[in-house]
Parts: sequence; structure tokens; C-alpha cells
Amino acid sequence: MTASAPPSSSERDVLHRLGERRNGPALLRLSVQSLALGVLLPLSAQLAAAEDPLWWLAASLSGVAVLMFFPLLHESGHQTAFASPFLNELGVWLGALAMGQAPTFFREFHWEHHRSTQNPETDPEISALPEFLDGWPSNPLTYLGLVTGQYLLLGKLGFTTLCALTPASFWTVLFPFVRADRRRRLAWESRLAIALIVGFVGLGLLWIPGFAFALVAWPIAHVFLGLYLMAEHTGLANEGTQFDRTRSVRSNALLRWIMWNMPYHSEHHAHPGVPFHALPALHKQVASQLVHTKSGYLRFQLEAFRHAFHLS
Repeated sequence: MTASAPPSSSERDVLHRLGERRNGPALLRLSVQSLALGVLLPLSAQLAAAEDPLWWLAASLSGVAVLMFFPLLHESGHQTAFASPFLNELGVWLGALAMGQAPTFFREFHWEHHRSTQNPETDPEISALPEFLDGWPSNPLTYLGLVTGQYLLLGKLGFTTLCALTPASFWTVLFPFVRADRRRRLAWESRLAIALIVGFVGLGLLWIPGFAFALVAWPIAHVFLGLYLMAEHTGLANEGTQFDRTRSVRSNALLRWIMWNMPYHSEHHAHPGVPFHALPALHKQVASQLVHTKSGYLRFQLEAFRHAFHLS
């Protein structure tokens, strides 16, 4: 199978089989991460209130649980997480709220990213600041900004607030990828998201001692997210097939499970209709066509570090 030529009849049969939606794999992951977050977040607050230094461990594990809502958002946004449309809509809302976003913003942003991957003028992942976001990080400050992931957290919350509180005529200049018929829905979703997030934080601060310390789970989650997301396209071509513009990372089974198989990123970009649970099988089908792979995220980060500090 290729990303640049129409698939043959047999290849279409394979893609059709791999594209079958299922509820079970996503429900299992959603149950585990929801239970983990529901236990670890109050635990980290309780430990922090008691001045127990183990609160950092509980908060860091809470950050991993928060992180798992990003692949939920991603897969539900593609409508591939579940077979049920209702569950996909529920998944995209849960994932978006955990990530500080409105579902429509993510969908519009992410679909444009797929349509124009690595195009410095139109891919929203890099088009805002292509001199910093396109290519390898060229200096230590750029590298630290990317690897800590905090610009992701602040940016998403800022975008959501902007869409909620300002007229669409203002923010559509910044977000040209949002289609005209989605703008009204995005504005109302953003207002609801802000209200729910403020309500969650406010009630937690009022009722749960130490809750302010537990909220560090979100910055921690975005450190993990920054480490992960950098590997997807950093330093790759601006044109060619999706295999030319996207990188997959060979990682361990636990990380693949936590990230809903998202390390198979080239495979996903080439065939975005294939659900996450079928990506290992898709990988076997297209392995010979992969252009950019890396053996682990640590190895990728070492390469990015060398570029940023001019050590290579």
C-alpha cells in the first residue's frame, strides 16, 4: 500500500478490514485512565495538604492519566475511537475538556493539519511561527520551549478563551482553518468549555484541601505531550507523500498502550481512517514504505538536542 498511488483491489480489501470500528479497545483505555485520574488526582491533593513529599509522585502519575486524554481526543476527533457515533462524540468532548479545548477547534485544526501536513503556510501546527516550529530547533530556547510543552497548554487555553469571549470576526483572522459554517458552533463550545473548566477548578479549590497542588498534573501532562509531539514531524520535509513528511517511533508496549498506538504516526497519516487498535497490523502492511522512523523517543530527543545546541 502506498500513500501516493491508488490502492489495488487487494490493498483496498486489507484497508477495509483494518478500518473496522470497535468499541471495546477504547472503552478499556477510557475506563483505565478515568479510574486512574479519579484516584490519583484526589490522592495528590490529599498528600500535598498533608505536606507529604510523595504528592509529587501522585501528581506525576496524574499527569500520565491526563496525557491519555489527548489520544482519546485525537481518535474520537477522527471518529475512529469507537464504533458508536455517540461514544465518539462523548470521547471528543472528554478529551477536549481535559486538554483545555473545544471539540470543533481541535477538529478544524487537526483536519487542516492532515490536509496540509508540514506546509509552512497552511499547516496550523507550524504556520503561526514557521521560523521556530518548522525544521529542527535552532537554539536552546526554542528547544526548551518545545520540549516542555507549556506553550501547548497556554496556547490551547488562550485559543479557547479567545474564541469564547471575542467576536468571530477577530479570531478568524488568526484561525483561517475554521470553516465559516463551524464558527458559531465553535464560539458556543468554547464558552461551555471555559465554564466547565472554571467550574471544575473553582469547586476543587473550594472543597478539596491541596487541590491547587494537584493541578500541577496538567503542566506535567504537557511536558510529556511536548516530548511526544516533537517527534511526529520535526525536521522533516515540507512536501512529498505523508511518509516523507511524518515520522513513526518504535517504542515499548506500555507507551504504545498509553498513547493509543499513536507512535505509529506515519501509518496514521497515510491511512487516517484506520482505527488506533488496528495500527500495529497496518504497520506490518506498510513497513517497507516507511521513510522516517526512530528507535525510541530518547534517541529522537538526543538528536533534537544536538541540533538545538549545535553539537552535530
